[in-house]
Amino acid sequence: MASDFLGWTRTLARRFMFAVWLIGAAGVCIEPAWSDEDNHRHSGRTCLIVDTDVATDDFRAFAVLFPHRDLTAVVVTEGISSVPRGSAAIALFLASGQSLAPVIPGLAAAAPPVYDWLPQARMDAERINKFLPQPLTFAVRPHKLKLALAAALQGCRQVDVLVLGPWTSFVHYAPMLRHLTRRVVASGRPLLENNPDNFNCVYDQQACNKADDFLRKTRNAVWVDLPADGTSYPPTTAMVNQLNGAGMPGLLRAALNTDISTWDQTRLWDDTAALYVLNPEHFRANGLHLEPAIDEATLRSEWVKAVNATPDD
Repeated sequence: MASDFLGWTRTLARRFMFAVWLIGAAGVCIEPAWSDEDNHRHSGRTCLIVDTDVATDDFRAFAVLFPHRDLTAVVVTEGISSVPRGSAAIALFLASGQSLAPVIPGLAAAAPPVYDWLPQARMDAERINKFLPQPLTFAVRPHKLKLALAAALQGCRQVDVLVLGPWTSFVHYAPMLRHLTRRVVASGRPLLENNPDNFNCVYDQQACNKADDFLRKTRNAVWVDLPADGTSYPPTTAMVNQLNGAGMPGLLRAALNTDISTWDQTRLWDDTAALYVLNPEHFRANGLHLEPAIDEATLRSEWVKAVNATPDD
């Protein structure tokens, strides 16, 4: 079973590398070939945009959302991953679930802080936690961000935005979508709670400040975080090994088990924000943000159930 899965993944990776080459040669296609069908499918529905910096917990968050919510567009913003390689990694990951959501390369911070741990974390994430032998590279044309997003959202009645990374891209496209946006769900805490560990804010502080000002005016943001103890709600190998062996759960399980040390001392940050999108009743207010109202074991159980779900469930 494992050899069959790895063989399938290598074949998929080869095909994806060829597809990336075609994109680079032909240029970015703003409106996909299936846009007419998608317009009909999106009509009257609440569409979902996920803005991600493609960290390890972002892969887990996407697996939570799929297939419960129909992803309309994925915007990749520099943070843990770079935009070109993060876009390629998340596109390959989504292909394991046969997602048709366009992956739209976003923006990078002009002058981010220097972190001594980031180069290795970036290298690992861009290879889907070292699952790929080397990172792939996506063609990037950041000036096409708003055009590509507008094309992807044709036919949407309203939009939810889940922000899992820095705010660099969001402040560029959010004003354009203001009349459509129902709510913005953000992983982390708002500026007023002054969380010094909030990488998503500190990585591009100027964009974070602009986003905070914008969201105070729109008053449609929900912030989701874990308790401030710094250790609760970690991912575990036990929960990972409960994932199914095929499709997106299978790829996620194989990727996370490639190197456990990159995540076993971390927390279920973005996973928790994704679970809020599906089950807001499991959360309660703590100041200006929400935290899980369920214990760690229950949250991990909900995570496994969400990731293993199929379209027929």
